[in-house]
Amino acid sequence: MTLPGDIAKISGLQDAVLRNLYITQRYHDLSDALTATIGGPNVNWSTFATWASKTAGQSIRNEEVPPFVEDLVGDAEDDAMHRLGKIAAIIDDIIPTTGFHASFLLAPVKETIGTVSKSIGDGNLKVFAELAPLFVQFVQAMQASPPTPATLAGFIETLDPRPTADGGQDMLRKAFGNYYQAILERDDVEKARLVLAGNCQIGVHEQTRLQPQIAEAMDAPIDTILKKHLHGSLDTGAGKGILQRLIGAIEAPLDDLVDVVEDLWERVATRYLMNLALPGGAELPLGRNIPKDAAAQAFLPPALQNVTAPDDLVAIIKQYDRARGTSDVGSGSVDWRVMDDRMNFIVNLFRSRQVDAPLLGQPFSDAQRALIEQGQVPGTALGKL
Repeated sequence: MTLPGDIAKISGLQDAVLRNLYITQRYHDLSDALTATIGGPNVNWSTFATWASKTAGQSIRNEEVPPFVEDLVGDAEDDAMHRLGKIAAIIDDIIPTTGFHASFLLAPVKETIGTVSKSIGDGNLKVFAELAPLFVQFVQAMQASPPTPATLAGFIETLDPRPTADGGQDMLRKAFGNYYQAILERDDVEKARLVLAGNCQIGVHEQTRLQPQIAEAMDAPIDTILKKHLHGSLDTGAGKGILQRLIGAIEAPLDDLVDVVEDLWERVATRYLMNLALPGGAELPLGRNIPKDAAAQAFLPPALQNVTAPDDLVAIIKQYDRARGTSDVGSGSVDWRVMDDRMNFIVNLFRSRQVDAPLLGQPFSDAQRALIEQGQVPGTALGKL
């Protein structure tokens, strides 16, 4: 079992694309190490983080977005051009104008995507830089044969006891405690529950940390960006007074145009932000119910269908799980900006896919990994193996 020794180096990389590729691969390496330490077949938080990071990479690289955006702009052209026509007519009464065309809509949407990509990259780094070193330290501490309460206590003492909401690591202290108990547990059902408790607690910690980045990404100021681009195109040198008169005259029709572009952005964001990459190039829409396992025709694995312990897992399920473990209905996200809503999806994802063996697979092909380890971004499609 080889543990990553380059986490600090990766965290210091300025190239967001290459950094994300390293982060994704290191999460997989840590997933393997944790699985070997805790014992299978249960997947751990770092397993899910591998695929979440791969998903983030698609946004960071703007992968598949430009043609998708251009297609949507084409679909919205008639509606947008009608509103742009009203604005152009008002402007023509004040100063000559060359008019507008559909490509005008691309500028604010693409600028917004750039802003969102940075937010996603920042969040990807933020969580990795905090959690990856802790996974390494935990595995190293648990390599004692057998691990003892003293080795756990020595590790736990390095974590900030304050609540996560206050910048502390109380949820991580609980999570690693559950992972430790899972190492010692010989009953498969109890082990599965302990691992799930740890996964969910790390999930609460992570999502609390990411709230600013997620809010920034989902609440993109498309109206401000659109108006900035339009006002810039009106700055013809005719003078500040005329420019102010133009801006006042087009305020109402511009609000109508903002509605069109905001609707366009919502469609982009749904495709761009609301899909989780899975093994084999599959995707799981975050806004839909998580499907049942195709082979077992069940939503939850048997060990996790009726959770009565440990108490902290029961409490998390009670707080966040709208599906209530009875079916997949209610497992999707309604508003990803809201912490409780995200955690509903995450708890159901963790619970329903805890023994999903393909998740333990490599996120990149052998050839792609070789290039990444050499500090290169593969030229082949990274979204699929």
